Amino acid sequence: MKKLNLRKKRTLVLKMDARNYYEFQGVLFDLNTQKIHGVRNGDIHPLIGTVKLEYQRARDNGIPKVLHQSTSPTNDSFIDSNHQLFSYDHLIAIDTNTHFLNGSKVSITAAFHLKPESRESNKIGCSAAVLAVLELWNVVESPENVGWWQILQSLQGRPDFFGKIGLVVDSDLGNHDLFNSREKPICNNYFLPENVTLIYASDKGGPEHLSSTLIKYCHDLASDFYVPHKLIMCSQGLFPGIPNMCSHFRQWPIDIDDIRQFVKAIG
Repeated sequence: MKKLNLRKKRTLVLKMDARNYYEFQGVLFDLNTQKIHGVRNGDIHPLIGTVKLEYQRARDNGIPKVLHQSTSPTNDSFIDSNHQLFSYDHLIAIDTNTHFLNGSKVSITAAFHLKPESRESNKIGCSAAVLAVLELWNVVESPENVGWWQILQSLQGRPDFFGKIGLVVDSDLGNHDLFNSREKPICNNYFLPENVTLIYASDKGGPEHLSSTLIKYCHDLASDFYVPHKLIMCSQGLFPGIPNMCSHFRQWPIDIDDIRQFVKAIG
């Protein structure tokens, strides 16, 4: 008998400021805009404070798997992960794959930029491009966090990256609140820039979450560049790294014809 491939239960969780429970008599879910409002005396109002949107999937061990977690950069609160993402001016997804090669640790970081541009009632136009593919050897701290730092510091001061930036990542979820509140640095003494907010996504979230598609694309792109014999035999562009951070560093060209296409990834 063929075993049925049943999809495990998915749960939407909204974590709200406790003041909402006292200030409002109820909440209203607007299914057209995917926004959530507070209701008082028949009138609707924005919710108070930050609302954290989280999607979970049940697991056999009883501990839910977080598939997506984010907050809105505006006063609007959403119940749909994609509407939440598109409230940012820029989305940058980053993923790092780490391998062991001939006694060394090699980390490949891929970063992708998605920018919402034109908005209509039923669709959003975006521009999209690979930002960078970085290769780091023998990273001392967390390779994922070092990858975030490398990309963010390279964007500082660039006029085309002003506005609210959602940084989509798939690691260190337990520290996201501290990172986003600037109570804890993401790497060494580097804190998130004020206009950047971490968004968590799992590549197991499914095609309904754009954040999952972004992370999976970056994971696959980083995998494309991990070619062991090429990394060992090619020293072109490989430079000594930053002391106490990594031993060597290389930035790979991204203007090549055979680079993985994002449109195919979501098609």
